[in-house]
Amino acid sequence: MPKPDVDHIEGLSPAISIEQKTTSHNPRSTVGTITEIHDYLRLLFARVGTPHCPEHNLPLDAQTVGQMVDQVSNLPNGTKLMLLAPMVTNRKGGYRALFQELAAEGFPRVRINNVVYEMDNIPELKAGIKHSIEVVVDRFRVRPGLRLRLIESFETTLRLASGVAKVVAMDESGIELLFSDKFACPYCGYSLIALEPRLFSFNNPAGACPTCDGLGVEQKFDPNKIVVDPELSLSGGAIPGWDVYHCSYYFQQLQALAAHYEFSLDRAWKQLSDKHKELVLYGSDQTI
Repeated sequence: MPKPDVDHIEGLSPAISIEQKTTSHNPRSTVGTITEIHDYLRLLFARVGTPHCPEHNLPLDAQTVGQMVDQVSNLPNGTKLMLLAPMVTNRKGGYRALFQELAAEGFPRVRINNVVYEMDNIPELKAGIKHSIEVVVDRFRVRPGLRLRLIESFETTLRLASGVAKVVAMDESGIELLFSDKFACPYCGYSLIALEPRLFSFNNPAGACPTCDGLGVEQKFDPNKIVVDPELSLSGGAIPGWDVYHCSYYFQQLQALAAHYEFSLDRAWKQLSDKHKELVLYGSDQTI
């Protein structure tokens, strides 16, 4: 049916309408779930979405060695490049053992804090200062017929640097490419599994917020409302219902706690130490 030839329409009901009623108190039931729009949105984001690193805002994308080689081969002919394997990124230490291990494996050069050194001419690094160390796996000039050599060099680089490789220009072109064969950020290692619809569902443990379990609300208690009168002791009713006169079960729990951590239930709540107050309110991770 063709669309009507009109300029303006008003007074029509929306395409989706939901009767307003209060029969359901389920916090996981929303307009999106009732109308199934949520299901379509989850599928859409899972199929066309691009995950990003929350720290560096970089797209998370796993690349094959062939894709890495193709990207380097497409650079202008004659470009002088270095293939680097990042070993240390902004971490403190002297790393003498690392240099000895790399020299034993036959690597002739390393780049330390953006400066290339011969392996037998590495300066003494101060252990209290952060350093970045990259192994120079290969140096080459972009030209036809380089594919096999690049494949072998990239495989070595990815093995050394746990799936990360960096290509840096040796001239003034300023080229710097970072590759990863994992679905992870090449800088910080933040990783994510392949996008699936369940990752975008607040009703699924895989996609729900770990703090609120997907409800959007974090439930807490107010200690000032739990302890109604700080002048009273725990045995005297500082926490209603937990005193010796009303609930023997909970008071027995408090007695065991007080005996283990050596504080008195007859002392006024305000006189207890912060540690003992926290033990009463939030419990202990030790078996008593």
